[in-house]
Amino acid sequence: MGVVNIRRASLFAILLFSPPMVAQMLPEAPKPHTDRLDWTLLAADAGARTLDTYSTRWALRNPNNHEMFLPGFVANHTPMLATFEGGTVTLDYLAARKLLRHHHKMARMLLAADALQVYPWAIRNMTMPQAHSKPY
Repeated sequence: MGVVNIRRASLFAILLFSPPMVAQMLPEAPKPHTDRLDWTLLAADAGARTLDTYSTRWALRNPNNHEMFLPGFVANHTPMLATFEGGTVTLDYLAARKLLRHHHKMARMLLAADALQVYPWAIRNMTMPQAHSKPY
């Protein structure tokens, strides 16, 4: 028990100090750079998702209207709907950040496409007929 195996000690020392040596030999990876246009597209996407949350809840006030895509437990519960929309924006941000390293244009197309596909649905929700209360 008191005897130290030289082979194990030298292997431990090699493994302990080898990662810094390997890291010094590798070239520096390009850092993703998020510029103003990327932040603007992300803000447009977040705005579209926020408007979609508001317009969905606004349209569902009429009992004749219903959500076409989301299940009822998401669409009929405001915090769940906001969490869903916020999670979608977060996933878009993470996907765009990953694409920024090598495919900058594709990252911008991802953010723009998501924002552009949400706005028509939000506008449709806002223009749906609402239930009117009777004056008597």
